[in-house]
Amino acid sequence: MAPRCEPTATGRTLFATCLFAWVIGVLWAFPAFWYNSSANNADFAWLAEKTNLAGWIFKPTPVSETAEANLDADQLVNGEFDASGFRRIVRVFSSKRYAQHENAIGLFAHTPDTCWWAAGWGIVLVEPEFEDIIIHGVQLRLERRLFVLGRRKELAYFGGIVGGKPLPYRLNQHLSAVAARDRTASGELKSWWLRLTGTRMWIWPWDAFVNRTAFGGPQQFIRISTPVIGNDLASADKLLREFLPQWLERGDYEGEFAAWKAAKGRGLKTEDRGRKAEDR
Repeated sequence: MAPRCEPTATGRTLFATCLFAWVIGVLWAFPAFWYNSSANNADFAWLAEKTNLAGWIFKPTPVSETAEANLDADQLVNGEFDASGFRRIVRVFSSKRYAQHENAIGLFAHTPDTCWWAAGWGIVLVEPEFEDIIIHGVQLRLERRLFVLGRRKELAYFGGIVGGKPLPYRLNQHLSAVAARDRTASGELKSWWLRLTGTRMWIWPWDAFVNRTAFGGPQQFIRISTPVIGNDLASADKLLREFLPQWLERGDYEGEFAAWKAAKGRGLKTEDRGRKAEDR
């Protein structure tokens, strides 16, 4: 009878090490295999902001240094358009990140569901909660929210683009936690826990996984809003839908990226790098 070959302790250790290294290698390579890369040049979606619109006066609004640091954006456009003769105001915000930032939180983590709510605005859920809007051939899925502060009401749309492709999933990852927080008198720690345990927080990366849309690559977040007069949501919706294609146009990502790198080399601040939009 032939003797049995029992694995030695060294052999078992070597096998376990190789297996562990193989698992790590698979996990490291999986995102590159699974998630789609950025859109090709012909289909690359990118939107540029215009601030010189006929019949409107654009008033830029500075972003605080704290907010700018939290956003970690390469370009910011923030302000409001005023058509005073018609008592109409449209507020706009656009943040862009031209390249992946190591260890940086995505632009889409700072949505009005958290930032406006933290500033004291309440959220009134209205139907529909999102809108699919086509802007110069780019179909965006935009969240739709009604914010209330005292007697003030503001209807807002917001959404994003990543890797040259409009996000196919919704940016409502904070909505459930904010609604739950509004029903309690909890502190900030409780709010953090509600966000962590909220189903929508985890549906967000799951939707990204299912749609094979990575969080990396060039990112653009846009938000547009207008005051609601009385309860006339229909007029506010109509204004935002008509204004979006006036404010935004198909942009040249490569050109913007090159200009940003040149400005960065000259040491300009974020708001200075975004000032060229005000000349269009």
